[in-house]
Amino acid sequence: MLRPTFVALEARCDPNMTQRQRQSWADGEPLIVGAFVNFSFLLALVFFAFLREEPSFWTNAGSWPIWLREIVGAVFYPMLLLELLTLLVFSGLCVRSRGSRYRSTTIAVVMLPLLWMLYVFVLLIVAVNNLDNLIAGQPLHWHPL
Repeated sequence: MLRPTFVALEARCDPNMTQRQRQSWADGEPLIVGAFVNFSFLLALVFFAFLREEPSFWTNAGSWPIWLREIVGAVFYPMLLLELLTLLVFSGLCVRSRGSRYRSTTIAVVMLPLLWMLYVFVLLIVAVNNLDNLIAGQPLHWHPL
């Protein structure tokens, strides 16, 4: 399973490679890194969104640590905006390299709609909870304290 990684690293360090071969291998690096960064941010956002919208998270009944409540309360919306910007940059990179024949481009183009769907899923979690709050007569972003 690790063999392709070692082959890629050997290819990158191979002194017999031409400059064009090195460049073509490196062209796909930002796309793979971008897909991984976006996926990691989105997993954290999904986790934070579920915690934010769970009423027991904000009380001691949920037995969640206070430091986690502080982190989720402070970083959720800035992280949501940062993820939107990161996804836009990643989408631009994918569009820019769409004519490329590298495997990393194909992986990134396949992952792009999945990443956007995950982002929309996070937005839906927040929107549904806010709609529930409004129907129940509570203000937006209300949580029991």
